[in-house]
Amino acid sequence: MSTSFAQIQLQALQPGDADYAHLLATAQPRAEQAVGLPLQLQVDRLDRLGDWAFLLSRMRTPDGSRIDWKRSEYAEQAAAGAMSERYAALFKRDEQGPWRLVAQAVAPGDVAWESWPQEFGAPASLFGY
Repeated sequence: MSTSFAQIQLQALQPGDADYAHLLATAQPRAEQAVGLPLQLQVDRLDRLGDWAFLLSRMRTPDGSRIDWKRSEYAEQAAAGAMSERYAALFKRDEQGPWRLVAQAVAPGDVAWESWPQEFGAPASLFGY
């Protein structure tokens, strides 16, 4: 007798998807709080795999222009070239409950989320590994 199990597939979320809006609404204020400036997140990818989601985006000012880091608490790091415009976030949902932010990387100079599968138990395939 053969038993088959449903395989969970990676889903690239799109702007019309319900989870897309909720995940962005969860991430944006946390990103703004971390940077200390008003901003918007321009999504490069927002993927869901089961009860995990991963956001990779670019931080921009509300009018869509690049952030002037000199006006932030990161001015010194930006002057040294240690900042990027990236914002990454990892989310988890328990038993169809609300999404919660598990980890974030604000303006990382490297692939800060590389350790998240080991650190938080997220599936490596969510990050393309």
